[in-house]
Amino acid sequence: MEIGGFFPYSPLREEHNNYAERLCPGADDILHLMSGRCAIYLCLQDSMLTDERRAAYLPAYTCETVSGCFVKAGYKIYYYDLDRNLSPKFDERLIPKISFLMICGYYGFSDFDTAFVKKCRQNHIIVMQDCTHTAFSPACPDTDYVTVSLRKWMGVISGGLAIKRNGKFSVSPIPANETHLDIRRSALSKRQEYELTDNEKLNQESADAFWKAEFMLREIFDMQAGDDESLRAIEHYPLDDAIKKRRENFAYLLGHLPDNPAVRPIFTELPDDVCPMFFPFLVDDREALMKHLADNRIPPKVYWPVPPFIEIGNYPGAEYIYAHVMSISCDQRFPIADMQRVAEVFKDFAK
Repeated sequence: MEIGGFFPYSPLREEHNNYAERLCPGADDILHLMSGRCAIYLCLQDSMLTDERRAAYLPAYTCETVSGCFVKAGYKIYYYDLDRNLSPKFDERLIPKISFLMICGYYGFSDFDTAFVKKCRQNHIIVMQDCTHTAFSPACPDTDYVTVSLRKWMGVISGGLAIKRNGKFSVSPIPANETHLDIRRSALSKRQEYELTDNEKLNQESADAFWKAEFMLREIFDMQAGDDESLRAIEHYPLDDAIKKRRENFAYLLGHLPDNPAVRPIFTELPDDVCPMFFPFLVDDREALMKHLADNRIPPKVYWPVPPFIEIGNYPGAEYIYAHVMSISCDQRFPIADMQRVAEVFKDFAK
C-alpha cells in the first residue's frame, strides 16, 4: 500500500478528547464549519463588523484558498516574506497600515515573532492564527481568532473550526452544501476500502472524488456549517495516540534519512511541543525526487502552488519555497516499518 494519501474514516473512542479546549484554552465561542476556508471566512465576516479599515497582513507562502478568503471579503492585502526556515519576516513599518494580521506555522512547526504579534495587538490590530498546519499543538494565546482545518490530520468530511477567544460570534453559519458533503463521504469511504484491500482502482476513485470536492469547494465556500458526524469524529478522535505516533515517525526519519545536500530537511529538531503534520524538505531537483518517490508508492506533497493574488517576485524567500518545497507523510497510519522503507527509498535516490 502507498505511504501517503488523504485519510479514510478513522476509529474513534468513547471518551471526549477535549480537542478545542486543548487547541485554544478558555475560548468563548467555537463553531464547526464545512472546511477551514469556511472557518476563515466566518471569522472575517465577524471581524468586519468592527474593522472599518480592512487591511490584512498575510504570509506570502500560503494556500490560494486562505488568501482567497480575504480577496472575497474585500480586504486590502499586504504580504510578509519568509526565510528558508519558514520563519516570517515581519515589517513593523506596516503596523500603521494594517488592521488584521494572520499568523500560522508550517508542517507542525511555528516560528513567528511573538513580540511582533503582541505589538500588533497593542495597536488594536485583530490577530488570527490559522492552525491548519499546527492542528495538534496549542495555538498562540495572543490572538482574537483561531481557525483550523483537520482534514490533513484525520478522516473527516467537515474539518473546519472557527474559535473566538473573547466574546461570541456575531455572525452565524449557513447550511452546509449537501452535494459537497456527499462527494467527500464517497472519497473517504473508497479510501477506507482501498486501505483494507490495496485495490488501486478504489484508490484512484477516492482520489478523483477528493479532487472533485476540492475544486467544488473553491467555487462554493462561504460560512457553511459542518455536519454532526464530522464533529463527533473530531471530538472523539484518539488524539494522544496520533500525536505520539506522528512524533515517533518524524523522529525516525530525522535519524535515518541519508545526508544529501540536494535534499534538505527544513526542520532538523523536534521540540517537545511540536506535533508534525508532514516531513518537509527543500529540494534542488524536486521533480526528479517526486517521480522517484511516486514510483516507489510514496506519493509526495507540494503545498502549495503560487496563489494568483501574489506578485511572488516581490517575495524572494517565499518564491524559493514555492519552487523547492515538498513533503512526505509521517502520520499515525504508518508503522516504523513504513518509515524504514521511506528511508531506503531516499537512500536509493542519493546514490
